[in-house]
Amino acid sequence: MIRAILFSMQKPIRAIVGRFSADFSVRIIERVLAQHPFEFCGIISSGVQPRYFQTIPAEQQEWFISSQIRGGQYSDVDWTKLQPLDEELIENMRECEAIFMEIVSRLEWKKRVSYDIRKQWYFRHLRFWNDYLTRQRINLYLSAWIPHEIPDIVIYYLCKLKKIPVVFFGVSAIRDTSFIEYDWEESNLQTGKRFEELRVQYAPESDPLSIPLQERFEQRYCALTRSAGQTPPLEEQEVYVPFRKTAYRLFVHKPFFFLLYALRYLTPSGINRAFGAWRRWRVRRKANAFYNTHAASPDLSHPFVYMPLHYQPEATTVPQAGGYADQILVAQMLNALLPDDVLIYVKEHPRPSGTQKRDADFYRRFANLSKVRFVPRGFDTFMLREHCRATVTAAGTAGFEGLFRGKPVLLFGHCYYQYASGAYRIHTREDCRQAIHSIFAEGKVPTLLECRLLLKAMEETCVHGVTDPFCFNVSRLSKDENAQSCSAAIIEELDTCFGVKA
Repeated sequence: MIRAILFSMQKPIRAIVGRFSADFSVRIIERVLAQHPFEFCGIISSGVQPRYFQTIPAEQQEWFISSQIRGGQYSDVDWTKLQPLDEELIENMRECEAIFMEIVSRLEWKKRVSYDIRKQWYFRHLRFWNDYLTRQRINLYLSAWIPHEIPDIVIYYLCKLKKIPVVFFGVSAIRDTSFIEYDWEESNLQTGKRFEELRVQYAPESDPLSIPLQERFEQRYCALTRSAGQTPPLEEQEVYVPFRKTAYRLFVHKPFFFLLYALRYLTPSGINRAFGAWRRWRVRRKANAFYNTHAASPDLSHPFVYMPLHYQPEATTVPQAGGYADQILVAQMLNALLPDDVLIYVKEHPRPSGTQKRDADFYRRFANLSKVRFVPRGFDTFMLREHCRATVTAAGTAGFEGLFRGKPVLLFGHCYYQYASGAYRIHTREDCRQAIHSIFAEGKVPTLLECRLLLKAMEETCVHGVTDPFCFNVSRLSKDENAQSCSAAIIEELDTCFGVKA
């Protein structure tokens, strides 16, 4: 009762809510709104039609379907009445513009989007949302995951510029574990702070096993400290189905629909679509041929760093890699600064990237570096981790896993484990030079105690639940259990942001 009275005295919440589109995540928001009814919601949905929240009047909800507005096509908008863009805003949003221009490549799996079109899209989104935030008096941006899509990234940077609170969920390599985050560059700051507190609390000679962990963290610790390794939960699901497999399944199980689908290719647009698919197949075929031709079984006795490539396009590179979104920049830095006898073993991601991110020239630029060696796709990633001197990544799971095997990580990005001992955050050449000196000249490695303390810090600062559909696909929580945990975390953040205390 006291809580309700206090909340009624606070500034009403007028929020943009993004990506809580799946049934399991809608439950999360409904629980939040049951305790904290928002005055207004602008909703960015990944679905195909609005699913109005029950606890807010429909007229106080404005739905934006992501697939319909990506190109800046907002219906029923009189653009002459929107605030025009000025130079000050455009200059303040330059970082956002650079990321937006790269994010558009997520849509290029079928056709290219020219620079001029990208620029038009960006300015339309920037103008619309700059006006919208002011006109609708938005005072909160709540997202189910790191803003990395269209128009999410524009909303995120505008909110940062206007000092509007941003809250989103960051994922981790621990099943059913995520983190409340506010800034993708700072990432999981609360875990970093708690980790430092625990390091002071425990003496360096402490027994790692004297630190108690909850069951799912204990299980992950045991798996991570084994040389055989363990596939991360997210990789347990099938996320890529080749066209030929899809067509075969349709032919066997639904032959009538297969026939209708095939007839579409007899139209002019269908023929053009088929030709586009053929061209993409050729690009992928040439790229794979180049990689396979230049790949060779690695000499594990030779000093090397292990660089598993990221799947692209995805959030782990854009925006989380920052200026290192083009992975060749990482390899070039290492090629220049690593000791002369240290090689860079590069291994392609098991999931095929988009052809706009992987062509023969992409691999050729790596092959031109004197210290780079390609590793066959089928070579055991855990074997490479076991024998490397360090792992190299922007925000990948391989870096997190390597810490538990005493392998430092050269981290060219921002992610939940960036504050761990042994994680060297690389922003400048000097950062990289110092990290390489620590690893190769001083022999510094993360200890099991530090890794155990990291897990303890994660345990104490995490949310026992997920909002990303791919993470929920491998969840061991029921929809209600997940909704209860995630909604409680959001409510706690609202209490903090809007001054309500129980």
